[in-house]
Amino acid sequence: MSWTRLSPSLRWRGRGREGWPVASSPEAPAGAGDATVDQVLGYFFRQNLWANLQLIDFCRGLSHEQLDFAVPGTMGSLRGILLHILGAEARYVTGLRGSPPERAVDERTPWPGFDALAEAARSSGEALIALASEDLAARQVERRLPDRAFRVPAVTVLVQAFQHGTDHRSQAQTIITQLGLQPPALDVWAYARAVGDFVEL
Repeated sequence: MSWTRLSPSLRWRGRGREGWPVASSPEAPAGAGDATVDQVLGYFFRQNLWANLQLIDFCRGLSHEQLDFAVPGTMGSLRGILLHILGAEARYVTGLRGSPPERAVDERTPWPGFDALAEAARSSGEALIALASEDLAARQVERRLPDRAFRVPAVTVLVQAFQHGTDHRSQAQTIITQLGLQPPALDVWAYARAVGDFVEL
């Protein structure tokens, strides 16, 4: 993927307010920690897949009543949110590469069970990870709906896929909180801990 390298890198010096490191001058020399944009996108979508699977696994332990519980201001029930997240991912993949994921569910699908949801999450999630490594700079995506049609850069669709999942997982966490439960940690810090990238000093 022919993206411009993210440089110069930032170096940390001391700590600012609330204990956060303060970035030093951008003239600091580049080091082994530098990352290209495609590597960053790949990290985004690995976290996205992990978070979807974490949410699915958490919801396995809920009752039917809890899965059907809805909170105003969210997409609907936890069942509906899971189907919507994965249905949208399948549509994004289809638009970006011209073919759907091998395993897919959507909002029109009768409740398929958690094993099928996990398979669909892996299928669309791994496809998005692969797409993040492709050269999308010159590619456009068209979509035709009954009442309108539009064209956008492919990279716009890719970033929307990530933001969409993050948004609706947050809604799921809100519902879980309203059920009186502690929702799973799904943010990037939690992912970094899970994969060994977060090291306590």
